[in-house]
Amino acid sequence: MAMANYKIRIIASACLTRYNAGEGNIETVIHSYDLPEEDRELVIDNIKIKRPELNLSSVV
Repeated sequence: MAMANYKIRIIASACLTRYNAGEGNIETVIHSYDLPEEDRELVIDNIKIKRPELNLSSVV
């Protein structure tokens, strides 16, 4: 069962905040949360909406 939408949005925002702070590339930041596959895909989709210029094709 997928995580609640508000949690997905919070994690996506946290990923972007950490990425913008220079904590690593976006892939590393996303994988640091150790999310189940289904939740990771939802976070990536949310990040793509907020920051479409980021290349997230290799994250999944």
